[in-house]
Amino acid sequence: MQGKVARFVDLLKVPVTFIHGNPHIDNYVKTFRGSAMLDFDRSRMGPYCWDIIRFLSSLSLRRQDPDGFLDRKVIEYFLDAYIVHFLNPEIPSKQLKMLKSVEPEKWQMTTKDYLRSNKRWAKKMRENAIPVKSDTVTLLLKKFLESRNELSLLNDYQISEVGLTPGSLGKKHFIYSLNPKNPDSHMDSIILDIKEVYEEKNNKFFFNPSHHHGERMILASKVFADGMEEKLGFCTHQNKQYWGRQIPSFAVKVKKFLDKEEQCDFAYSVGSELGKGHRKGLRDAKNPELIEKDLLLNFDKYYKVSKLLTYELNLAFEATIRKIKLYEAYRGW
Repeated sequence: MQGKVARFVDLLKVPVTFIHGNPHIDNYVKTFRGSAMLDFDRSRMGPYCWDIIRFLSSLSLRRQDPDGFLDRKVIEYFLDAYIVHFLNPEIPSKQLKMLKSVEPEKWQMTTKDYLRSNKRWAKKMRENAIPVKSDTVTLLLKKFLESRNELSLLNDYQISEVGLTPGSLGKKHFIYSLNPKNPDSHMDSIILDIKEVYEEKNNKFFFNPSHHHGERMILASKVFADGMEEKLGFCTHQNKQYWGRQIPSFAVKVKKFLDKEEQCDFAYSVGSELGKGHRKGLRDAKNPELIEKDLLLNFDKYYKVSKLLTYELNLAFEATIRKIKLYEAYRGW
């Protein structure tokens, strides 16, 4: 998609900032700490318009009405939020109304409850269990905790379980369950996800602002969702770079197709987050008006490019479905 955007937009003329990289609806999460667009695997420095094009496409693909593209009213909500929070980055990002009333279930109240439920990450960890006393398991955890100046955590906690699971981008996740050494302690358990980072190659449009991809992801979290993620750290082990975080016991996403009012809600929430983040992450922090001017001048072009890419994605999806049906028919022959 980035290559196709470069065919229609002269990205060398677009102001550069820290971009989220992959702002789509399934990356929007509510936890005990609030709600925000998370998952910073593809974050880096790049033309700010990429985040806008990527998000509008994602939002359109999740509409209840499968035909056409986003209504202009939805676009107006996005633009309003983006501009207000870009010009006033001190204003908190707007929380998604759709998730405000969602409360944790009993098994999500604490990490101990979460582990007992054997759901989600707890289930993944146990289905892919590995020995807790292996050198790799112990050393990787120590390096991660060192990056946080938190080695003392092991004075009070011990590794109870570890799983090695595959990630969505083909990268390994080491899932650690840490329990208090004192069985009578009132301290909660901790689940850590320490995973291999996703490394996109630098090019003339997009590049890593840090020497370590794990550090890049932590910087992105601070820019776009400061305070949302716990126990962020990074390390290098056996020539591979890792990033880690504490898995929250309560995390909920939107799992439905959206009506127009819900699209406006989503557009405003993410627009506020991207506007605020793009201002904080500007490469040329002394000239924020560059993005403001470019947005007013070229937004209609970005809107049309997003619309075109969305149509192409839909066509590709339909072609894939037809191919699957053909293969199913072939097996029947």
